Amino acid sequence: MNGKALVLNRTALTAVMLVAFLLPAILWPASSGASTWCGENGLIRFSFAEGDSLVSVLDTGEPVNGVTTFEVYAWLTDIDPVAMDGEAFLHLGGMEFKLSITGAESSILEQKFPSQALNVGQEMGHIAAGLHPGEKIRDGKVFLVRWKVMIQGRPENVRIGLDAAGLMSCAELEGCPESKTLALYVGNESSQQVGIMFGAGYVPSWVNPSEEPDQTPVTGKKTWRDVGIFEER
Repeated sequence: MNGKALVLNRTALTAVMLVAFLLPAILWPASSGASTWCGENGLIRFSFAEGDSLVSVLDTGEPVNGVTTFEVYAWLTDIDPVAMDGEAFLHLGGMEFKLSITGAESSILEQKFPSQALNVGQEMGHIAAGLHPGEKIRDGKVFLVRWKVMIQGRPENVRIGLDAAGLMSCAELEGCPESKTLALYVGNESSQQVGIMFGAGYVPSWVNPSEEPDQTPVTGKKTWRDVGIFEER
């Protein structure tokens, strides 16, 4: 067996591990009986620039060859530092949400994750992914995914947000449906927190707004403080 084949086999093994450890908690929490709803903690923000200095409004200028293309970086931010029974929540191992682009017909050309991921979302922009080995939360934020988007012409008043209808895992998880959360995420396997499920709201971003854009956070009804399973650390 050559070195290239060995790398491919290890990649396949990692994918199997993701299915075994992460995706049941994300996609089938009711049947696994292993997931615990912990309330919302954090906001997903969309940036048009690489790095953690987030840019939430984009002026695209004139289209090139009749089309406008731009990149969107999704970050989970405003995460309160929390712990349960002395164990801090420090890593993100899986996530589920659905991108919503309104105001113009768009196409997603690329979708890339920060680490090795197994995504079983039904289409581009629909994220139901396990990350291996997971992403560390730093200063209350963590990078989630990057998209490359194309729109015909020069669009105006395009809103970037989330579609709550994309949350397959919330429907039968006790406490989740009534919370009206917009996104889900879980811990990672090495921290033994795959069954810990938080929600998140989002802050809309805008492309070529014609007036001052509305960037009011969109959130659910139950925070982690309301649910009471975790405590501040």
